[in-house]
This record gives sequence, C-alpha cells and structure tokens, in this order.
Amino acid sequence: MLNVMRLLRIGSLVLLAALTAVSGLLAQASRQEESEDYYKKWVEQDVTYIITEDELDVFQSLTTPEEKDAFIEQFWHRRDPDLTTAVNEYKEEHYRRISFVNDRYGSGIPGWKTDRGRIYITFGEPDEVEYNPGGPYIRKPWEGGGRTNVFPFEIWTYNHIPGIGQDVEVEFVDRSMTGEFKLALYPWEKDVNLHVDGEGQTTAEKLGLASRAQRPGLHPGFLNNYDFMKRMMGVRRKDLPMERALLYFKMQSPPDIQQKELQKIVDTRVSYQVMPVSLTASHVWIDETSALMPITLQIANNDLQFDLRGDRYLARVGIYGKVTSMTGEVIAEFEEVLNAQYNKSQLQAGRSQRSVFQRIVAAEPGRYKIELVAKDLNSGNLGTVTRSLLIPSMTPGELTASPVVLAERVDTLDEIPERPESFVIGDVRVIPNVTRRFETSDEMGVYCQVHNVQIDQSTLAPSVEVEYEIQRNGRLQARFTDRSGSSINYASTRRVVLVRSIPLSDLQEGDYELIVRVNDLLSGKEVESKSKFHIQGS
Repeated sequence: MLNVMRLLRIGSLVLLAALTAVSGLLAQASRQEESEDYYKKWVEQDVTYIITEDELDVFQSLTTPEEKDAFIEQFWHRRDPDLTTAVNEYKEEHYRRISFVNDRYGSGIPGWKTDRGRIYITFGEPDEVEYNPGGPYIRKPWEGGGRTNVFPFEIWTYNHIPGIGQDVEVEFVDRSMTGEFKLALYPWEKDVNLHVDGEGQTTAEKLGLASRAQRPGLHPGFLNNYDFMKRMMGVRRKDLPMERALLYFKMQSPPDIQQKELQKIVDTRVSYQVMPVSLTASHVWIDETSALMPITLQIANNDLQFDLRGDRYLARVGIYGKVTSMTGEVIAEFEEVLNAQYNKSQLQAGRSQRSVFQRIVAAEPGRYKIELVAKDLNSGNLGTVTRSLLIPSMTPGELTASPVVLAERVDTLDEIPERPESFVIGDVRVIPNVTRRFETSDEMGVYCQVHNVQIDQSTLAPSVEVEYEIQRNGRLQARFTDRSGSSINYASTRRVVLVRSIPLSDLQEGDYELIVRVNDLLSGKEVESKSKFHIQGS
C-alpha cells in the first residue's frame, strides 16, 4: 500500500513538473509573439514615414530582440535635436503627432494611415485650416467662381516649410462621405456636380467663354493652360497640375543620410573605377524661374554580385547622390537602395539586363554639379560619377526647346499620378536610355518640350509642324513629319510636349544624330534640339 502511495506521489510530481514546463513554454511563446508584434508595429506603423530604406533593410536583417532594441535606441538617438537634454524632443513630438491623428482622423482605418495623418506626421500642425462640411458652395475667384455643391473638404495652409517654400496649400476631399479625406490633386475634386451636365458651372462657363473640359486636369490639352485659365477663370498659378507636381516633389524632404561611408566618398572626391556606372541628367522647365532635373543612373547587372537569398538571387546597390550649385550650396541630397532579384531560371537573362535609378530634383536656372557614388552591397565594389549640368534661363516669349531625351520607352499616361513618381514627367513616363546606344531591333523613344508657342485664340491651341530628322555624317538618313498629329501634345502654358517612338530597323550600325525641328506656324518662328546616339547590331 505504501509503495502504491509513493508511486502516486511520484506520478503527481512528474505531472506537475510537466505541466509547469508546458506552462513555461507557452508563456515563453506568448512573450516571443508579443515581442514580434511590438517590433512589427514599430517598423510598419510607428516610424513608417520617417525610416529610410537602408535603415529598414538593416532592421529586417536583425534576428534577436537585443539587436532590435539596440537599433531602435540608436534610431531615435540619431534624430535627437539636443543631446544635452534628458528628453528626446524629436521622439516625443513624433509620438504626439501619431496620437493626435489617431484621435482626430480615424475613419474606418487608423488616423496614421490616412492622407491627413501622413501629412500631419511629416510636417506637423498647419498654420491655418479651412473646413467645409459640404453642400452648397460659392467658388472662390481663383477656383473659377460660380455656384455648385461640394463634398466635405479641408485646405491646410503652412506659412513656411523649410526647403519647400512659402504659403503651401494642401487640399483634402471626402468624396466617399465616410470621414476619410484624401489628398486632392485638382481643385475640382470636391465638386459634386463635376460630371453633371449643366450643373455647377464656373462663371466663364456660364458666359460661354469656356467649357468644362478646359478646367486644368480634365483634358490632356488643358493640363496647364495658365494664360487661358487665369484670363477666363482666375486660376492661380500654384493650382495648376504641374505646379502641384512641383510642390509634391519639394515635399519629399531629403532623409537623414545614414550611408555615411558613401557620403564621405563624395565629400572627399575619391574616385573609384571598380564598378562601371553611367549617368545622364537633363532639365525640363516649369516656367522662366524653375525647372525639374531628372537624374538617371544605370548599372549593368552583369557588373553586380548576385547572392542566393532563400530561393532567389539578389543584388543590392546602395546609392548616394548630391547636387550642388557653383557656390557650393547643397540643392539636393539623397540615398536609395536599388534591388535586382531573380529566381534560378531567370538569373542568366537577368544578368544581361540593366538596373536603373532616377531622382527628380527641383532647381532654378543655373549651373550645377551632380556627384553620385554606388556601392555593391554584396561585393563591396564601388563606382563614382560626376557631371556638370547647366539649366539655362528661358527668355520670356522666346520660342525655346528643351534638350531631347532619347528613351528606352515613352508612354503617355491617362492622367498625372497623384504623387510624384520616378521616370514620370507630367503625364508622360520617360525611361531614358542612359548610354544612348540602341539596337536595330529597338524603337527609340523621343521626349522634348517646346515653350512659348503662339496660341490660336479661336481654337485656344497651337499650330505647329514637327520634323524628326536622322543624320549620319551630315547626310540625311530618315525624316518624319508631324503636324498636330499623335506625337504633339498641347500640355500647358504655351507649352508643347513631343512624344514619339522611332523605328530603327532601316539604319545600319554606326553613329547618328537626331534633330527635332519645330516650326510655329502662327509666329513663323522655328527652333530645333539635337541629340547624338549609336546603333549597334542586334
């Protein structure tokens, strides 16, 4: 009997120990799950608008809680504006903004995910907020005047945002009537009667001086016709789509530079030739005082090291760039991590491709120095490149052509993207051919802008003839003529955008020059722009 009791007690102790062990494992698993949820929330919610891509890559490579905790501590330490105080003012203000937008702007989705939340977290509290609950509305003079009905909307005004400008307006519209206000690209997005014939007309439309299709952004022919819109509708220049796009480019404030090694290479002017890189830069005028500078970097994938990560081969290139004026003022500073990945069956073909990076910088007319350094993050190989670029002043009223961009691909989009995108200028996607080397099997994309064309007041459109001429050693090889045809787009204030693809199958291998010649039939003036290129056998 005693032996039986002893066995029962031993069994009970064993069972208790087992239950305790299981309970401990469950508790440990629960703590690990909570820890993973914490880190996931931190990177995907707390700092999603302020963490750089390079920092994100580093954080996702960490495996232990201790490493991640140390990273988070250093993350905030790097952003602390005053290391002499015990409080990190940047961190406290950041979380205050998140708490504010979650309380104020949630509408089926958390406030931090909304457009208003994103702008507030990034730029802080606006200096002025105009709120309209929707319903009957009398448009302001610069909105065209007249009566209509509107969805609820808000207009935020920032008196000054460093690096962006003065009197910055951001408009949000609740078209779904759910409380979720979305960023508006056009001032017409709040108009309930936008697509209702005869309703909600502007003053000019009521007088028969304009049509609804001539509102900026509603028709490709009137995207930025400022002269007409100002005269007929009172539209302010900053309300034009291209001006809005320029604002959004400026609002992409440069992040804190984390790749200090790459920054140091540029600052000390060290030259590396280990990894070949190619660079092209051009400019597109917005008006007489401002322009966009697309900077495009190209690297042959065959010069990169692909490492096996899981079931895919991955190449990673860290890019740091700086644009300075001739006085040494830093106009723009940026960094990016460029990835190229393929599975095993795609790798051989992928190595024959090119990796392309582009950053579009807003600038005034003047001479600039562009410096870029690229580092293969797998092999450690480096490549640097430096270019000088002159953005000439545009003489008011003088027929002027921008540089011709020769492209691997040009596509006209259905509409201007809501937010600025790489390789997109206005409503055209332009992927430059950085080396300007084509094969006979290619079609060569052509993009060019012509400014200060005359406008026919009866049609409110220009009348131009465009000639695309290909020469070799001064001898004509091919000519294409277009008069108000598919390659000509009337895009803005006396601006014509030329978009065309030219087949190269009839050309032999060798060096060529493309001459784009534009004849303004109303003024009788002519202007041309040239670009050299090379044809190699397929």
